[in-house]
Parts: sequence; C-alpha cells; structure tokens
Amino acid sequence: MAQSPKSGGRRLTLAVSTAQRPEFKGALVAYVFDANGTLLQRADIAGGKLDVALPGTSTRLPRVVIAPAVKDAPADESPSIERLLKLGAYEPVLRQDGKLISQIVIPGPIIDIWPFCFCWVRGRVVRASDNRPVCHARVHICEVDRIPIWILRLPDHDIYRLRDDLLEVLQKPPIPRPGPGPDPAPFTRLARLGTADRVAFNPQPDPPLVRKAIRFDDAISRVALNPQPLPPKALAALPLELHNSLQSHSATTLRQALAVNWQLLIPWLCLWPHWWWWFRCDELAVVETDDTGHFERFILYPCLGDHPDLYFWVEFDLGNGFETVYRPPVACNTYWDYACGSEVTIHLTDPRVPACEGPADLPGKQVVVLSLGRTVAVREVGAGGLTTAGEPFGEKLEPRVDFSVTNLAAAGIGHYQWSYTRITGPDGVTTTVDPSSPPIDGVYRVMTRAVWRHYRQGTTYTPEPMGPFTTPLADAFKIQPVDPPAGGDEWIVLDEREDLATAHFETNGLPGTPGSSASDDLAAGIYEIKLELFNSAGTRVDWTAQGIDLRITDQDAPFGVGTITTSPAPAGNRVIGTSGPTLGHTLGFRMRVRVDNNFCFADIHPLGGSVSADPECGFHTYTSPSDTVQLSFTARHPNSFATFGFSSGRGSGGPISDTVTGGVAGLAASNGYTHGGFEYAKNTISVGTLTAPVPPSTVSCPNAAFWESLGVSAMATNGYGTLTGYNASDVAAYALSLPCPVCECD
Repeated sequence: MAQSPKSGGRRLTLAVSTAQRPEFKGALVAYVFDANGTLLQRADIAGGKLDVALPGTSTRLPRVVIAPAVKDAPADESPSIERLLKLGAYEPVLRQDGKLISQIVIPGPIIDIWPFCFCWVRGRVVRASDNRPVCHARVHICEVDRIPIWILRLPDHDIYRLRDDLLEVLQKPPIPRPGPGPDPAPFTRLARLGTADRVAFNPQPDPPLVRKAIRFDDAISRVALNPQPLPPKALAALPLELHNSLQSHSATTLRQALAVNWQLLIPWLCLWPHWWWWFRCDELAVVETDDTGHFERFILYPCLGDHPDLYFWVEFDLGNGFETVYRPPVACNTYWDYACGSEVTIHLTDPRVPACEGPADLPGKQVVVLSLGRTVAVREVGAGGLTTAGEPFGEKLEPRVDFSVTNLAAAGIGHYQWSYTRITGPDGVTTTVDPSSPPIDGVYRVMTRAVWRHYRQGTTYTPEPMGPFTTPLADAFKIQPVDPPAGGDEWIVLDEREDLATAHFETNGLPGTPGSSASDDLAAGIYEIKLELFNSAGTRVDWTAQGIDLRITDQDAPFGVGTITTSPAPAGNRVIGTSGPTLGHTLGFRMRVRVDNNFCFADIHPLGGSVSADPECGFHTYTSPSDTVQLSFTARHPNSFATFGFSSGRGSGGPISDTVTGGVAGLAASNGYTHGGFEYAKNTISVGTLTAPVPPSTVSCPNAAFWESLGVSAMATNGYGTLTGYNASDVAAYALSLPCPVCECD
C-alpha cells in the first residue's frame, strides 16, 4: 500500500512473492521509472518487501520493473525499461479494479528465464590511415535482432526467396575474385555450430580467444574467409531432415527450418544485397572514447541465453555538432554472439577525423623507422635493395618515422635530414655509370623536397611546413611537434602521402630517368638512403651518446589492424662511427633501395611458320592441319624487373592452351616457348590445334580469325602499390584459311 511519510512525500510499500517457483532463492531488485521511462531509482527487495520513496511532486504511480540482482553490478548501472523488459524482467500492474495492489506475485515462467548477467563491452576507435586513437568520439552500442527472430518476421514470399538463394549458394558456392581482399576482411573468424561454441563472425580483429571453423560434417574442415566467407559445397552434407525441409512448399515448414538452422545463413550475409537485411537495432548505450580512444560499458543479458549480437556506429564533433563518421551495413558488421570482454577495434576512414593528439610521442628516446609508404616495412628490404618479393623501387619514396618528440626536444634535438648516395650502376653490380646520371662518389645528397603537415582550425585545414629550413643548418627538417601552431585544434592526416612522409625521395626525377620505353633508365641502380638527427647548433647527433634507441617493426607492412611491435634495428640499418670518440656508435639509420624507373616494352611479331606469309594483312593459308605456325613477341624490361603474359584465341573465345605462356622478361618462358634475350617464340603449334573445337564448343573452324594479346607488367613499387604506369601491352590478329579451290572452266 502507499504510505505518506512525515516529510510530505510518499512511499510505495508492496510485498513481493516468488512462491510460484519456491526453489528460486536469488536476490531481487526493483527499477522505478516515471511515466516517460526515466529511471528514478534502483532499490533492493529485502525480506520479500519493496519499499521505495516516490517524488512528492507527482500524483501518478510510477512504473516498477523487477529483475534478478546481478552480483558486482557497476555503480552507474542504468538499463532502460525497454531493455529490462526485453530481457525478461517483470513489470506488474500496480492498480487493479481501481485499487493499489498490496502484493506482487512474479509468474513462474518469468522466473524460469532468470538470472541476468553483465557483459563487459569494450573497444577502441582508431583512424584507418595510421592506427592512431580517436578521442571524444560517441560510440553507439546497439543490439541486433537475433536472426531466428528476423526469419520468423519475414513474409511468405521472402521466405521462399531466402530458401532459393540459400540453396543456390550451397550448391554452387561463388568463386572468390583474385587479388587482395578488404583490410580488414568483413569477417575474420567462425565458430563451431552449437551452444558450446557460439557462432562469432566479427568484422574486426579477433580477441584473444581460439575458435574453430564452422563445420557441417567431419569431411569439411574450414571455411575460407577472404574477402568474404566461402562456405563449403555443403548441400550434400546437410542432414536429411533439413534437406527435405528446405525442399518443402510450406512457408511454415521453411520458416521453422531456417530459424532453427540460422547458422547456415551467417556466411552469406554480405553476398546478398543489403535490402535483404532489415534487422532492427536497439540502442543499448552511447559512450564516449577517452584520451586513448578506448570505451567500455556493462550491459545486461540473460545468463542462460545467448550472448548479445552487437553493432557499433560512431559520431564525432567536427566543429558543427556531432556527425556520423562510421555506420557500415548492419548485416556485414555485427558481432554475432559477442564474446564479452573482447576488444572491438573500429577503424574510421573519414579523413576529417583527427587523432587524439599530435604525432606519436614515443617514451624515452626512440626513433622507429616504420616503412617506405604504406606497404613496405624496413624489414622487408634486403641488402640488395629489393623487397622480399623481389621488387625494385620507383617513382617517389616516402619514409615514415616515429620519434620521441618531447624527450628529444628536451635534449635539444629537433631536426633531421634524409639523404642519398648512389652505390651501383643500372645492373645493380657495376660501378660504371653514364656521366649524365647521378655519380658514384660516396657523397650524400639531401632530399630537399618540402615536407608538410596539416592541422585543423575549426573546419579549415591549414598546411604547416616541416622543412627544408636554413637553420640550424641548410636543408634542415624539423621533427613534427606534439602540438600544432597556436590557434590550431589538432594535427590531421588529410593526405597520407604528405602528412605521414618524413621525406620524399623523388627517384623518377633523378638525372637520366627516361620518359618512355624509347630509352633506358640511366639513373637505375642501388642507392643508400640515410636518416640523421641534428641538435639546435646544427651538429650531427651521436645516437649512442644520447641514448637514442633506433628500432624497426617486427611485422611486415601494410600493418593493418594487429598489434605492431618493434625491435632494435640490425647493424645493416645503422650508420656506425668508424673512428675517434664515435667509433662503433650509432650515428643514424640507413637502408639500401634498388631504384628502377624503366618502362616496359611489348611487341607482337607477325605470324611465322609453314603457313603462307602475310605480315601486312595477317591472312595466312595452309594446306594441311599438320602445318605449323610460329607465335613470337618481344617482352622487354632492361633489368628484367617485369613479368609478362601472352596468349592467343579464336574469334571471341578464350585462350587456346598451347598458345599461353608467361614468365619474367628476359628469362625463360613456360609452355615450350624459346627465348633469346627478350625475344620469345614457339614454332611447334599446329594449324589443327588452332582450328580444332574449343570446349565446350564442338565446332571446328578450318577458316578462322584469331587474336593475340601480350602484357608486360613492371614489378617496381613506390611503397603504395605496383607502378602500373610503366606497364606495356600489345594486341594483334591473324587469320588462317584453306586456299580457295582452283576454278575449273568448261
């Protein structure tokens, strides 16, 4: 009954009974909400009695929701009334027949789904461009409809369509496209079906938890997931009962079968159009990232049920109020059965979003040389200057470096220089070079191309020069300070090729570099590049004497979403003093790069062999299917830093297998082609092979037209990708026919 305390307020005192489930001995708690759903208070139910004070300003009864108490509940626990009711909390009707009830009897079926647990949701928000944290972003944590619930809501015609789509992909799984997938991939892990190991597709990096691949039977061991999940050819492996259910013409049977076996749908979420997926997403909380980009929240879920399926989207205040900066499709980016406590990493690609602070300020006195551009870490470059994949470098190279900005500045060290010197000629061995190209003289030349950084002022992005300056020495570059200039809000990566580079080695601007395949790159060869630090007096710094630790990464680039560790740089990457007080000391960083800006050359030669010659028109006659043709071409790269592929086919058909070849320009080719230098030929292809039926066709073509295609692809990289501008290609055509019959006249 309601009682009026002496203070003039009101109290609500009611008995609370769990008699319908006498075995239930758990503690209970009441959440009191006003009519608008605002939480007024949380009160423990003690001795089977609810006793709470009510606001004296309202004459309306509140809404009371009773739930099991959760051990070690966080102090700021404030679930919404919608969330509590969705979980299975009980809201009694307090007034019946015009009177306030005196006892709340909790129904047994409600108690059966108790108790509740807390799930610790945690994560961080970083920029995709440099993995630096984003502070003060709003992260919306939402719970997505369970897939079985979504299936049960589908109208009949969509149930049939969903069944048909599922059967199609199970019978004929799609072939993944070649090439790299998204970074990160939409899904990065799968779990075994069943209750013991929950399905856990996660669009972000794996937490420290080992999970096994989804399995339909013992013969299927793993599902490929790059860039999308590629499930096995599993239709034959489906249980007979499910197989029969999926063939049913009953929408009810289909709906039930799909709802029970909903895990089958998980791998296909991103293969089907997004209009399929109209999941409801209920917001559980909105949290703000801290000064390190991290966020966390405790959310309630049924201890005996499934873990929550969570989806995250992000807002950021860019100066005119909060705007959405991350909201990917729900179906492809939901953490199904989120593993409580695992860290979610959200990567923002919006270039307007700044990092928490200025450039990385490393502890102690450290210099970490990360990479050339985005895709080549220092550790991936060998002593001969090639990448571990055998690639040379070209165009503009951009070394990325992190510094201990504050501690170096405190030691009076605030500037650096990158410089280069040539080691070999174009072949990578000799030391004789053309006089019009860079000399081999042991002199290091400073890379003087300007370096810039951008900072944000409201919604304006202002460039700030990092050098070259004339003080404390000529062509000095300053280490990017932690804070932007006065009046600036934050440093921002507006263009990674400008804002992350500490220098620009413009190899395609060296004397002797070509403008086309008409001339070779006279400036090609091995170069050594060097990083040195300078103090406020313009004196080169002795890193060992100053206690500066030179490090490189332990992982290859691109660094992606994983944790990147570093180790002391090996001797081959150190500039070592050779005499006097600096003997044996580290004086800088160095590495060798093989530079090659040569253009490729491609040329298909006229058809040869025992068929008639016709280099002008390409129309050739033959007398027998055993006659031969010679296919030949030139695939050139002066230093063999290119691959090639050649093929020929008939009409609009694909390549004929006997004509296909490939390899490295200047080296041996495949499939019986001979070569002399960059000239390739095969003269053993019979006319019968070219005119025979090409499966699946059964038609032979004694008279036919053919195409030829040649591509020569440069291997050189600039640290962002292969330099396709140096590629070359050629196409040609020819025809084979029987000679016209001799005309016999009367």
